Parts: sequence; C-alpha cells; structure tokens
Amino acid sequence: MNRGLRFLPRLQDIFFAAIFAAVLLLGRRMINLDGDLSRHLTFGGLILSEGRIPSTEPLIYPYEGQPYVSHEWLSQVAYRLVYNIAGLPGLVLLAAILLSSTFFILYRYLASRYSLRLPTLFIVTWGAAATSLNWAIRPHLFSMALLALWLIWADRLRRGESISIWRFPLLMAFWSNFHGIFIAGILVLFALAAGWTMDYLLNKEGVLSTGKKIWAALALSSAASLLNPGGAGSWFRIVGFVNNQYLMSRMVEANPPNFQLSELRVIFLLIIFSIFLLAVKQNKFSSGQALLLAGFTAMSLMSFRNIQLYGIVAPFVLVEALAGFKNIPLLSRFEKALSNIEGDSYKTIYPPLVIAVAGMFILLSPGSNSFYQFAPEAFPVQAVKWLKSNPQNGRMFNDLNWGGYLELNLHPQKTFTDSAADLTGEVTRDYEAIISTNKNWRELLDQYQITWTIIPADAPLANQLEQESGWIVLYEDPVAVIFQRK
Repeated sequence: MNRGLRFLPRLQDIFFAAIFAAVLLLGRRMINLDGDLSRHLTFGGLILSEGRIPSTEPLIYPYEGQPYVSHEWLSQVAYRLVYNIAGLPGLVLLAAILLSSTFFILYRYLASRYSLRLPTLFIVTWGAAATSLNWAIRPHLFSMALLALWLIWADRLRRGESISIWRFPLLMAFWSNFHGIFIAGILVLFALAAGWTMDYLLNKEGVLSTGKKIWAALALSSAASLLNPGGAGSWFRIVGFVNNQYLMSRMVEANPPNFQLSELRVIFLLIIFSIFLLAVKQNKFSSGQALLLAGFTAMSLMSFRNIQLYGIVAPFVLVEALAGFKNIPLLSRFEKALSNIEGDSYKTIYPPLVIAVAGMFILLSPGSNSFYQFAPEAFPVQAVKWLKSNPQNGRMFNDLNWGGYLELNLHPQKTFTDSAADLTGEVTRDYEAIISTNKNWRELLDQYQITWTIIPADAPLANQLEQESGWIVLYEDPVAVIFQRK
C-alpha cells in the first residue's frame, strides 16, 4: 500500500461510520418505539438495588408472586448502568456501538475471506437495511452482535480450521443471560451439523473430524444455554411464549411481515434475491449453508421480529455465491484498486475514533438530552409529572404500551400491565376487555380492585368513565386522562 494512503479510512471504516451515524439519527425513534426499554431499565435498576435477580414477577400486580424467569438480566443491568451514568443519550450511543460493530465484523470477515469488497459491502448493507426495521434499544441488540460473532466462529469450524470448540459453550453461557435469542446460536450449529451429516452420508463428502467438532460444539452449547437463573425454564418460557397463539396475534412484530408495506420491500427483495442466487449458484452452497438460510428465511416469514436475524444470516450465506463476481473485468479492476489502496492489513484506528468523537459530542452536547428523550406524543410525560406531585393510592389500570414508562417513573407502585410481562395471555385478555369496555369491563375493574386509571384520552374506556357516576377526572391533557373512583 502507498504510504501516503496509509491513514485514509478504508471501506470498512466508512461502513462502520455510516451505520453509526444512521443509529444516531434514528435514536429518538428507537427510544420511543414501545415501552419495553423502560421496563428493562426498571428491571435492571431492581437487580442493582436489591443485589439479586427477581424470581417472581416484580412489576405488574396481576402476576404478583408468580414465578418469573429472567433470561435478559445481564442486558437489563448493562442498560441500567449506562442509563444511570449517561441517560438516554448514553443508551443511543451504546446502540450505535452494538449495531455498527455487528455489521463491521460481518463485513470485515467476509471481505477478507473472499477477497471481495464491493459485492460484500452491497449484500451486508442490504442486510443491515433489512434489520433497521427492528432497530430499537432492547436486549436483542446484544444478540445481533453475538450472532455475527457466532456465525464467524461456526463458519471457521465447518471449514475445518483450527478453532477451539470450547469458545462456543463459553459464549453461550454468556449469551443465554443476555437475551432469549441465544436460541439462534443453537439453530446455527444445528443447521451446520445436520447439513454436514447429510453431505457425509449421502455424498460421502466432508471430514469426519470436522463433523464431530460441529456436533460437539452443538451439544456443549446446548448444555451451556442452561447456565442462567431460569435454567431449562428459559427454554420453556421462550417456546411457550412463541406458541401462545393469542399473544402472538396481539403483537404486531410477532405476525408475519406484510410485504404490501413499502418499508418491508427491502426484506422482500432480499428474500427474492436469495432465491435467485440459490437457483443459479446452487453448487456454491453446502447443505449446512442451505439449511441455515432456509431456516432463518422461514423464521422471518413467520414473524416480523425475526427479520433482525435474517438480515445477519442471509448476507453471511449469500456472499459465497457472489465470490464469482470478482471475475467480471470492471469489478476486478475496482477490487484491485481498492486492494492497492487499503493493503492486506485490516488494522484500523477509525472505528474507535468514531466512537470517541461521536461519544464526546453526544454526551457533552446540551441538545442531546432534549433530542434523545421520551416523546410526549408516545408516553404520558405530563401526566406522570402530575402524578409525581400528586401520588395516588391503590391499584392503577394503565395503557399497556405505557406500562414500562410508568414503572420507570412511579416504581415501587405496580402497574396493571406492560408490553413485556404477560406470558399466558390472561392479563392481556382482561386488559382488552377493560380498555375497550366490553360487556364485563365493570366486573373486571372490581375484580382487580382498581381505584384509579391512567389511559389515553381517546380510549373507549375514557369516554365511558366520563359518563360513570362512580368516577371523577383528576387530570387530563391531550394525551392522557387520569380517573379516580369516588
């Protein structure tokens, strides 16, 4: 590489900075997407203040005393620590680091593996754009970064490279305490192990020692996934939640993606592109890679929330089929020019420099706290300020999407529900009956001994309670209204 070009940013550095900037621009949206962030912050605060992980539901009173399995406690603690130190701007900065690092290490590995920069950048950027539909400050951001690292290790393992299988269970023990998507790591190894077995038995291809290592890594990682406060309960909780058809039908992100929406065309076109590559380049993929892509494609088609996984796995597999593109003369010249400019070394100072400079700006800028905040149009910000000065006694009934925000600001007062606590569907059914004033809504208010409510001003329940002689309005603004029993 020309010494005069040594300190120029490389393609990978520009890519890192672009993802980083995109997250900062979307940071306010990521904070206000739903109430999950606030619940995670409250839960993390409980762990830090009590010095233990709650084993029963600590935040909503209908499930008070019932067993609670926490498989996200490490991410909740991490988020709360950052929040305590740097507030919401600090959380946006952490999200930018996690997401840009996820796609940086993905691009860096694939570009180095195939000596192919531009096509790799194209397909990884496409995957990042697909995952952006699910960018929110939740524990799954940690899972995205860990999945990218896991795929790289698994790819090296299937290729028969020298890599210790013990790193898989060690990372899995860590991952299973961060987020429920640790199951994705198990699925990756299972796809590669099953694929290797198919190739070995049907085509007599593959090295036996490699197959043994993949199966051993799968077995060890599966055992390590139990090393969390819930043990096997984490698996039962996750599988039971996913199989609860009522809850899944009530969660927009749990439903299949609606490809009629323009914003979902990016993932639709990526799926079509993957089918095309599989058709014309089928000899490029091993059975394990084909199973990996097919499995995560199916998951994304079944549930919108799995797009964040597909956007990482699909580019990782598909780049194999793009390797032949470097024989195209024009692309070959570009690749050669980039290679001369960047050199073979991937050492760089730019990602940490971007983090340092952007971090100082975000954390020290007076405007950051006013921009990165809970939006009054998304949460009952003014109503909560009133409640802090005028605390209410007794049990509340609250809007489901506001539950986490109320927990963060009013704890230790328990809420009726939030966007993450219900695992059986019982509370959600009763919530829907009350908020929409179905035929037994009055009996449910009595059954739960509810003495006051904080609900959207335009909710059917708000209109009904205004006409009820047993309720009075304590507070009202364009977003929220607070009622109290007489």
